[in-house]
Amino acid sequence: MDSIGLRELADHEGPFGSVYVDGVPAAEDAGHQERLRRRAIREELVERGAPPALVDAIDDALTLPPGQPGQAIIAGADGVLIAEQLPVAPPRPVIRFSPLPYVLPLLGLREPRTPYVAVVVDRTGADIHGVDARGHRLARTVRGTEFPLHKTGGGGTAHGSIQHRVEETVRRNIRAVGREVTELADRAGATLVLVAGEVGDRAALSDALRPRGRRVIQLEGVSRTAGSDPAALDSRIRRVLREEAELRCRALEELFHQEQGRGLATQGIAATTAALREANADILLIDADTLGDRAVRVGADPTQVMPVELSPQRTWLRRADEALPLAALAGRATVVATGRDHAPAEGVGAILRHG
Repeated sequence: MDSIGLRELADHEGPFGSVYVDGVPAAEDAGHQERLRRRAIREELVERGAPPALVDAIDDALTLPPGQPGQAIIAGADGVLIAEQLPVAPPRPVIRFSPLPYVLPLLGLREPRTPYVAVVVDRTGADIHGVDARGHRLARTVRGTEFPLHKTGGGGTAHGSIQHRVEETVRRNIRAVGREVTELADRAGATLVLVAGEVGDRAALSDALRPRGRRVIQLEGVSRTAGSDPAALDSRIRRVLREEAELRCRALEELFHQEQGRGLATQGIAATTAALREANADILLIDADTLGDRAVRVGADPTQVMPVELSPQRTWLRRADEALPLAALAGRATVVATGRDHAPAEGVGAILRHG
């Protein structure tokens, strides 16, 4: 859903090769299957008219290990521009050679690029990492005061004093972790903070964090204890990010229908291309299946898109599913891949910046 990292494609020269393929199983004959896969992709690109340099560049980027779900590659005159492993296999293989890059499948298939900070906390400190909107990873470890951290048995004044000092040390460590998490979240532009650890520790940290417009979500089943599985944290983070992306998508679809009643949303190719030309599209909603093979005309600037009925000079016929997302990206709009059940008329619509 997220279009971060794709905007620069509008600045590159075509034509482009766009490839979305699944991987080969991790089997005994994986090497043989991989060679067949790469040969089929090369032959398809050549058949579609791709020049040898572009075919070679894409072939060199086909480095998906056996057993992985899929891969997306977009290459142009400047070489490979996008090469990503996909968390899920494409519903069907796509191999195109065309004047514009085909980014729409990637918006629905790639891992959500939600800026976040994840922290695994205990009474002595925390391991923290964050990911910003461009996918850059930031990390740090907080080591708090470790003495005293253990309550002792017995009673009397001495016991009460030790217990108080232990509790104060834990609170001080949690506050220190909270400051580091907040600083890292500010640097990453994080909208989400994920807190893992033992129940009491993560609850205390969640209370200590200042929301600043961020959601704080507690993750169960992950701790700093020796032998804990780092893959468990990664799995839970990916699941939360997918859920958050789905929630945002549904919320934008609801907003689209609400804004239509206020004159702040439009749908259909004619109205949507007008919004893109006028830099008035804030969010483009698009469904590839509903849009189908429809075409639009495009000028020298990628934002100059229009229905085929309009045919001024220096415009070219292009696929709508390639031209409209690129126009939105070039115009600094967000692109949302919707499902058929929520698709706007003709498969495209826009939430407007102003009426």
